[in-house]
Amino acid sequence: MSALIAAIAKIEAVLALIASIVLFAVMGVVASDVAMRYVFNHPFGWSYDLVSLYFSLAIFYFCLSRTYSAHAHVGVDILHYYVSTRTRRAFALLSAVAALAAQDVIEGAIEWPTWAYIGLAPLGTALLTVRLVADGVAHAIAFGGGPELIPLPPLARSDEGLDGASFE
Repeated sequence: MSALIAAIAKIEAVLALIASIVLFAVMGVVASDVAMRYVFNHPFGWSYDLVSLYFSLAIFYFCLSRTYSAHAHVGVDILHYYVSTRTRRAFALLSAVAALAAQDVIEGAIEWPTWAYIGLAPLGTALLTVRLVADGVAHAIAFGGGPELIPLPPLARSDEGLDGASFE
């Protein structure tokens, strides 16, 4: 199980690097488009669609699983201050299972060729799905008295939460 969690973390790091490169490309495309629009009065006709359909999806979905694993997502943890570690583990297990069952979808309004950008969401969400399954199993093992394979999310107002408030 530890090897699977480590492998998922490596894939998350690679996708986060790709998302960083894509974000840099967004800045270049948008800056170039602005220059072409206001300096030469000839904007790129393709930049909005490229950034909104392809690049935005890549940035979001390629960081989705890593954000979850780093506990950098928005979470409601008010009860965590009043319950035991075992109950917190049960909450973490339930949230992983509930997130797996949500079946959220995203629909686009512009009809561009969909074969390329439709693949971005499943790639990012597939990794998140694998992460959720691995985390759910790891929390179930710890909940059942086994070893703690992954830590619980840190409490937001604690030293634990303040010290671990970044990806690295």
